[in-house]
Amino acid sequence: MKLRWFYPQFDEKEQIAAMKVIESQYINDGEVTAQFEQAVANFIGCKHCVAVTSGTAAIALSLMALGIGPGDEVIVPDFTFIATANAVRLTGAEVKLVDIEPVRFTIDPNRIRSAIGPRTKAIIPVDVNGRGADYAAIESIAKECGLAVICDSAEALGSKYQGKYLGTYGDAGCFSFSANKTVSSGQGGMVATNKPEVYHRLKELKDHGRRFGGTGGNDLHPVMGYNFKYTNLQAAIALAQFGKIEKRLQHFQQRDQWYRTALEFCEGITLPLLHTDTGEVRQWTDLLCLDRSRLEELFHKEAIDCRPFWLPLHRQKPYLLPDVGFENTIQISAQGLWLPSFFDITKEDIHRVAAVIHQISQVAGVQ
Repeated sequence: MKLRWFYPQFDEKEQIAAMKVIESQYINDGEVTAQFEQAVANFIGCKHCVAVTSGTAAIALSLMALGIGPGDEVIVPDFTFIATANAVRLTGAEVKLVDIEPVRFTIDPNRIRSAIGPRTKAIIPVDVNGRGADYAAIESIAKECGLAVICDSAEALGSKYQGKYLGTYGDAGCFSFSANKTVSSGQGGMVATNKPEVYHRLKELKDHGRRFGGTGGNDLHPVMGYNFKYTNLQAAIALAQFGKIEKRLQHFQQRDQWYRTALEFCEGITLPLLHTDTGEVRQWTDLLCLDRSRLEELFHKEAIDCRPFWLPLHRQKPYLLPDVGFENTIQISAQGLWLPSFFDITKEDIHRVAAVIHQISQVAGVQ
C-alpha cells in the first residue's frame, strides 16, 4: 500500500457546516467568515484577523496596507515557496533575496542589514515548516531602519516561537489554508495584526474599498480596493477544520517524537533542530540527507511518497541571480526532504519509513 506524504482530511462535520451555508442561500463573504476570523484571532491572541483568498493574497495585501508598492524593495529569504516573492511582485515592489541560516532554515539576520538599501521598505521572514525566524534580531533591525515586518507564517498556524504564537510578530502575520495545511478550506489565507490602521486598510483592500461591506449597488467606494473576499462556504469548512487543530498539533508533536526515536543514531541524515519546549510544532517532519537522490529512489521503490525541499528562489527564472551569497540555501535545498506526515500517520507507518532511511545510514556507515 502506498504511503502518502500529506493530504487533507474532511468528514461529516465539514459536510454539515457547508450544507448549512448552502441552505442559507448566502455563500459570499459574511457572518461565517467573520466567525472564522474571530476564532483564529482568539486562538493566537491577536486583536484583528482578516480572511482573504490565499496566503499569497494575505502577504500582498499586508504590504499594500502598509503603503508598499512600485519603486519599493522588500527583503525575502532565498529559501521559501515562491509565493512569498510573487506576493511582493504583485504589489509592484521589487524582491531582494537574502540567504538563510543553516540550523532553522529561516532568514539570516546577519545578512539582512547588508541587504538594506535606500528603497528597502519591508522584511518578510518565513517561518519555515513552523520554525520561527529570529524575531528579536529582525524586529530590532526593522525598528532601527524604519522597516515594516510582514511574517509569512503560512506553515505555522498553532506553532510558537519562544512561547508566542507565530503570526503575531511584526506588523502583520499571514496564514494559508491550502490543501496541505493543518487547517484547510482548499484555498484561502488570513492576515493577523494588532494595528487598527492596518486592519481597516485590509478590509478596504479585500472588498473594493468598502470597509464594512455593501450591497453591490449604490455603495460608496472612498478608496481603492480589489476583490479578495473569503466566502462563507470556505469559512464553514475552515471552522469545522479549526475545531480539530489542537488534536492535530498534538499528533504532529507525537509524530515527530516517533521519527526522532526511530531515526536515532542514523548516519548520513540530520534531523533539524526543534524547540518543542517553547511550543514549536512542525507542519511536516523534515530531514537533511547527504545522498537525497538515493533516498528518493528507495522511497519510490517502497511506495513511499516524500517531497524535496524548494529550489532556491535565485535559481527560479523570475528571480534568477548568480549563486554567490546563497551558500546555505543551496546546501539545505539540495539535502532536504519532507517525510510522510499526514494527520493519522501511525507509529508503524513511521517505522516503515525509518527502515528505508536506515538503508542510507548503512551505506554511509560503510563509507
